[in-house]
Amino acid sequence: MIKKVIQIEKNSEINDSVELSWFDMQKPNLTAVTKNGVEFIIKVKFTHLHENDILVCEDGSAIEVKRLDDEVYELIFKDALTFAKTAYEIGNRHQPVCIEESKITVLDDISLDDIIQSSEENDNIEVLKTKVYFKPNGKAHHSH
Repeated sequence: MIKKVIQIEKNSEINDSVELSWFDMQKPNLTAVTKNGVEFIIKVKFTHLHENDILVCEDGSAIEVKRLDDEVYELIFKDALTFAKTAYEIGNRHQPVCIEESKITVLDDISLDDIIQSSEENDNIEVLKTKVYFKPNGKAHHSH
């Protein structure tokens, strides 16, 4: 039986948890399975999920949201021009991004495959694939 989440709280007693990726936490409609094997559905209005949110279901059960590490690419640049051009290209794809000094971190996403491949072939860019807690800059992945 699928449980329906009816409310999001911050401080409640919990009896289950669910681990979600950054991308899943941005979805307005989500179905997922908890650690205890309970399937649930949620429709979030005007916001997205955050780590440690408590999802209260119709039957009163409470599910704590935990963040998974995401598969990401870290692009480390040797020069400013390559950095700027790559940031521009990623920005044109409207993908969430974490920009730091000489480094861009993006989610492993099929829409960026050509940029990643091009970066791997560029001697001015070091490309690392890893799993980390993804935290994009600003209000990434917004709608227009």
